[in-house]
Order: sequence, then C-alpha cells, then structure tokens
Amino acid sequence: MYFPSTYNEHNQSLKRFINTFNEYSQQRGGRFTIKMKEEDFHSDGFIIDSKTKKEIVFDWEKRHSYYITYGFPFDTFGQFERKIKKSGIDMSIQCSKNENAFCIAWHSDFKKEEVKNINSKTERGNTENTGKRFTKDFKEIKYDNMKEFYEILERAFDNNQFNKNSFLNG
Repeated sequence: MYFPSTYNEHNQSLKRFINTFNEYSQQRGGRFTIKMKEEDFHSDGFIIDSKTKKEIVFDWEKRHSYYITYGFPFDTFGQFERKIKKSGIDMSIQCSKNENAFCIAWHSDFKKEEVKNINSKTERGNTENTGKRFTKDFKEIKYDNMKEFYEILERAFDNNQFNKNSFLNG
C-alpha cells in the first residue's frame, strides 16, 4: 500500500460502501450481496449474485487527492499494473474523497490498454516509477444512485459481460 496511514480509513470507507449497496439491494429483492474479504493484500471484496450463483472480485480504493467529489476530473481512469496483473480481480472501484461518488472499470477493459510508466508518490514522499493502465471505459456513479450500479451488475451477470458493455442501457 502506497499510503499505509490511510489503511483504516480505506477499510471504513469500504464498509460504508458495502452497507449502502447492500441496503439498496435488499430493497430490490437482495439479488446481489457485497462482502468484504479477509485481508489478503490481493483484493478487497466480492460481489455475489444469488441468481447466477457467480461472484466477482474487486479492488477498492478511497481517493485522497484529485477525486474529491462527484465529477471525476480526468478523461481516463487509471489503475496500477500490479493490481491488473493479479489473477481473479474483475473490477476496480475507487470512491471520491468525500464518498459521494465512485468510479468503476472492468479489468478486462484495462487489459486492452498499454502499460505506461508514470511517477507515483508514496507516503514517505518517494517517487516511484510504476506501470499503470488507463481506460476511457469507466463509469462514475453517485452513492445516492445505487440503482445504476445494480443495473450494471444485472447486465454483467445476466449476459456474462464483465466489461464496458455492461454500462450500456437496455
């Protein structure tokens, strides 16, 4: 983790996200359940579909800079190559600093993009030149519109489309 001091806040934000989504899902009949994984430094949680009996694994990040509130400030959504290369992770979810919005991107879409080495700062102030991938195939969703995320999951699981096609309406 690049910022170990944010570890507790990361976990607390994930718990709040899970509670918000699971409450919404229960109102819709409870098809999907999100659970936090035991810490394994691999991924953060998984989404279970009671209809198809499938699950996907995701990586969670609470942003502390650049993405403060709704209105993601970039045309592309980035993820570290080290996370994309990990087997079994299907989706990246990053929430805004104030936790009123989040962005999602499928790892299958990230894998189509080239790796770029970009400088990243660590908590200690060091600069590390690390591989990242950036995709335009991402979706930003407000916390108060979990319906949109729920419907993306419905399309993904129902059509076995764990990619940008699940973002389409209809």
